[in-house]
Amino acid sequence: MKRTLVALTTVLALAACDGEPSQPPLLLPDGSVEPEPEPEPEQQMEPEPDSEPEPAPDPEPDPEPAEPFEMPEFPGMVVAVDLNPDPDIVEVELIAGGNTLEIGGMRVPVRVYDNVLPGPLIQAKVGDEVIVRFQNKLSEPTTIHWHGLRVSDEMDGNPRIVDPVQASETFEYRFVVPEAGSFWYHPHVRANEQIEQGLYGPLVVHDPADPPVDAERYFVIDDILLDNNGRPPAYLASHPEVMHGRHGNVLLANGQVPPMAIETAEGRVERWRLVNTANARTFTLALSGARFKVIGTDGGRIAEPYEAQVLRMAVGERFDLEVTFDEPGDAVVEALVPTLNDAGDVVTARIPMYEATIAGTGEAPRAIEWPAVEVPERAVDREEEMTFNAFNGPAGVRWVINGLDDPQEPIYTFDEGETVRFSIRNMQGQEHPFHLHGQWFRVLSHPDPYPVPGLKDSVLVPGNATVEIEAYFDNPGRWMAHCHILEHAELGMMSEIVVRPAE
Repeated sequence: MKRTLVALTTVLALAACDGEPSQPPLLLPDGSVEPEPEPEPEQQMEPEPDSEPEPAPDPEPDPEPAEPFEMPEFPGMVVAVDLNPDPDIVEVELIAGGNTLEIGGMRVPVRVYDNVLPGPLIQAKVGDEVIVRFQNKLSEPTTIHWHGLRVSDEMDGNPRIVDPVQASETFEYRFVVPEAGSFWYHPHVRANEQIEQGLYGPLVVHDPADPPVDAERYFVIDDILLDNNGRPPAYLASHPEVMHGRHGNVLLANGQVPPMAIETAEGRVERWRLVNTANARTFTLALSGARFKVIGTDGGRIAEPYEAQVLRMAVGERFDLEVTFDEPGDAVVEALVPTLNDAGDVVTARIPMYEATIAGTGEAPRAIEWPAVEVPERAVDREEEMTFNAFNGPAGVRWVINGLDDPQEPIYTFDEGETVRFSIRNMQGQEHPFHLHGQWFRVLSHPDPYPVPGLKDSVLVPGNATVEIEAYFDNPGRWMAHCHILEHAELGMMSEIVVRPAE
């Protein structure tokens, strides 16, 4: 249901009034009239000596019109076409449907957006209105969740709030993007199946104040489980999948079997954006052959960028990297994947995901100066504890938050503007990537050695461990809070938090 706000204008007509009458003459005691006072003689002004008149000040020059922001290209990525000529509106069409694509030499049935894997990249700048005219050509209902974007809950793709888009039906998503960052989109109906089959795509919100780079790239990292005929096995049909989520046997780099080849050159500085869209796999990535500096995470750029040779990416997490090519050669992003060798031992395989060939130019790279990022200090209003656990029930294993299996009532209610410190305790050995819709949080303490800076919407909670976060509930509405191992979410690890609007 659309709600249209109509502004009413009231026109007021003002009538001019006549002036006050002059004061009447004063009668004296003898009945005569007080004589009018003699007018004072005019004061004679001495003539001023001749002088040049002061020149009029030069008019202020008109301000230079701001250069319109130009969306960058993303090599190797299909970019959604903006259909709206307004520079502050991005309007695109998006169609979900079935297809068959070649993956690793096999013809694989997929469900994708606009017949491409991953779906087309949608990009806007901060403050733009984004309109997505969505058409569902699947044989089942679906929604689109804009992962990481702080939009209204009615546009968040939550099937508890807005009915899913039925087969052959359409829906218009409309929202304003309030902050810059690397985001992605995906369904929230039977997500363990629909995302696994290819329904996901990248989304970028640009900050026009960011300095230019030589190239922007978006790397979408995934895995998929296929049998020998290129078909997906049954879902939630194995105990390992129920316990640990669906881990694929084929890795994907931007929808294809890796490595994905990249051409670049010595002296260039690029911005690489990475997202983990797998159902369950936490990716550990090794970076080599260039200088890699982390400049952003889920919530956009961070206050203190840092150089990194290894990244750990839980499901749903994003990283922005400044990549500097100091010399010719090869730069590689490798996935460190536990596998079994011929002897049956668990070993770590290094699988190249992205390989950049760096042509020699003799040029030295320039330094990039990123604008400062403010880190606001906020007092904590409440402290809460959230627990992750599991139990065996009549229907098998169920995953729970705070002891509740897919609760329909909110597990917490907060007021808009509240800052809440959470202790998130994992009572089982399986890890859980926690995702909070519509809000940001900061990680205060984490048991792993990998940094988790900046504003976040997703964080990995390791097995039998506790993670401390500070959440900022600034966006009123009803918001999902769940494990992003999609099989765990389907099996009960899904909850809702309500943020009451300020009066």
